[in-house]
Amino acid sequence: MSGSGFGRGKVILLGEHAVVHGEPALAGALARGVRAEAAAGAAHLRVAAWGLEARPDGAAPVDRAFAAILAATGAGEAAVTADAEIPVGAGLGSSAALAAAVARALCSDEARVADAVAASERIFHGNPSGIDAAMALGGGFGRFTRGGGLERFAAAPVRLCVANTGRRRDTGALVAGVSARLRDRPAATAALLRAIGALVDQGVTALREGRLTSLGEVMDRNQAALAEVGVSCSEIETACELARRAGALGAKLTGAGGGGCVVALAPGREEAVLAAWRAAGLEAFAAEVGFQHGSQ
Repeated sequence: MSGSGFGRGKVILLGEHAVVHGEPALAGALARGVRAEAAAGAAHLRVAAWGLEARPDGAAPVDRAFAAILAATGAGEAAVTADAEIPVGAGLGSSAALAAAVARALCSDEARVADAVAASERIFHGNPSGIDAAMALGGGFGRFTRGGGLERFAAAPVRLCVANTGRRRDTGALVAGVSARLRDRPAATAALLRAIGALVDQGVTALREGRLTSLGEVMDRNQAALAEVGVSCSEIETACELARRAGALGAKLTGAGGGGCVVALAPGREEAVLAAWRAAGLEAFAAEVGFQHGSQ
């Protein structure tokens, strides 16, 4: 057998952590992601960029995820190689992008592909929200709530700068920390989370209307709220400040925080932002966000 497939990475533009507690989040699919090629051979997965290898008879999560993808697609044995354009473990939806790419390389039935991605994501994340899978498979922009799922909406793609702070983060510990804060200081923390939810809706409107200055302002306000709720760190704050000094309209963490990646909106100033980050030793790139599936 032979085939190829692509899965998109994603960024959370607004709403991290508040989404866990019932507020909305705004997500966008990256033009970058993971591309996979399948060929006949003993079942094996290799992602050179991440130094990752997997076999379906292994016990590691990536082995079990690969086995789940093979089972869900009905592919039997196949040798799969993948080329990744996004970092792993940095909050950019790498596991869902990989699962989508591998499943599409193995199978042309999109319903089976979706089942395969969902099965893989459960192995990595237990009870995933579904944002990463939806973005990896369908692209575009979406407003997400845990109760209502992903509501896609039309908006022109935007170009974002993305920097990896290089600091690894513990998503579970960060989520638990916000929950603990909510128990210890319920009124103040709940108010912060509601404020983040309101910023998401302002950001959705700004994005739909193409008002990028307003979107940048909302991103900065969201970052300030996330810092107040305790999920930022010195590396994130430094990267955001470097981006703003280089001309970004707004900058914030994306994903769980505590490390991982920062995104900046800097129309016409992308190269200046990237240069500032790289001068500080950060891995950085620019990518279009909001592309639909099939537009590559």
